[in-house]
Amino acid sequence: MAKARISTILLILLASACGNQAAPGSGTGPGGSTAAAQIAAEEEAWSREYVARDLERLVDHYAPDATLKEPGAPPLTGRWIRVSLQQAVNDPAFAMTFAHDRIEVARSGDLAYSRGHYRVTYTDHQTRQPRTEYGTYLTVWQRQAGGRWKVLEDFITPGPQPSQPM
Repeated sequence: MAKARISTILLILLASACGNQAAPGSGTGPGGSTAAAQIAAEEEAWSREYVARDLERLVDHYAPDATLKEPGAPPLTGRWIRVSLQQAVNDPAFAMTFAHDRIEVARSGDLAYSRGHYRVTYTDHQTRQPRTEYGTYLTVWQRQAGGRWKVLEDFITPGPQPSQPM
């Protein structure tokens, strides 16, 4: 519960920091457009790795202290993120596609967020049939010591099917 509150506070602070200034993610801040491009490239690679079901590379996008919040499940951290991803890629019906709609980089240059939409297909445990869901995500990114961006907080929220195909 406390971690969820901390995560919520972090998101509010990050959104405030990014929202009350010119949009560095669109190139107006120092290094903002470069950082946004790096995060976009990370997300594109991440999406391809879902298609390839490459567990090691999927897990590698998360920082060591990351949290993943999936619909209807408690927040996952550490090895539990790996367990969740392992279960997903082992599901024969599993397919995930996603794309960002917005990337914003904090003025500090060490935090950013991406927001977008996704489509996921998986085997429904009750019906044993493939089920497709749509929704949105909000991912908080943190620049690591070596300069690479990794996921610090990953929130997935189900929603209606988009009006345009994904």
